[in-house]
Amino acid sequence: MWSQVIFFTAVALVIIILLRKSAGAAAIKNISNSASGAPNVFISGLAWVVKLILSIGTELTYLFKSKLKNRGGVKSTPTRVSSSNSYAFWDEESPVSRVEISSHFDEADKLFKRGDFEQAEKLFIKAATSNPGDPKVYARLGLLYLQQKNFSDAIESLKVAAKLDKYNPSRHYNLSLAYMGNGDTQKAIASVREAITLDPVTQKYRQLLEQLLNG
Repeated sequence: MWSQVIFFTAVALVIIILLRKSAGAAAIKNISNSASGAPNVFISGLAWVVKLILSIGTELTYLFKSKLKNRGGVKSTPTRVSSSNSYAFWDEESPVSRVEISSHFDEADKLFKRGDFEQAEKLFIKAATSNPGDPKVYARLGLLYLQQKNFSDAIESLKVAAKLDKYNPSRHYNLSLAYMGNGDTQKAIASVREAITLDPVTQKYRQLLEQLLNG
């Protein structure tokens, strides 16, 4: 599916570029005064188009991989707890699910836990750039936005984390918190139900579902 999207997007981009370069193409046509020069111009132009498609396809593939290459005081929104553990109202995955992460992530995580969200965000984004397939990077970035009550950005980041790590219930639970904070109760319910399906034991998932249903 992605290969088809990439192909047709590349073709569309090529058409746009060709239209923009129509003036240049006309100039080339005028320079080619003899009929014998026309095939060479055509072959040269065709080679250029093929090369451009391949180049765009490569860039788009990287972008799609990067996406896949994604938080107030109201009762229904997550609230901060004690200062020493103020980032723990969401759900953390178990240590066995940890993956190799870049030094950017490690430093960003330290800044995040100290409350330096601005610098932490910059480093988390750098970590996502250097390791775009790591769901933990997007999950942590989403939690940072949750802490800031920037629910729109939290949703986008946590959606990517949930897609990359769809069998991890904590991804869906945290996404549910973001939807709840954004006032989208139905999507919040759907996400927390997904978490419960994957992990029917954890009590906090059922408590959140009950809160959403009774809210």
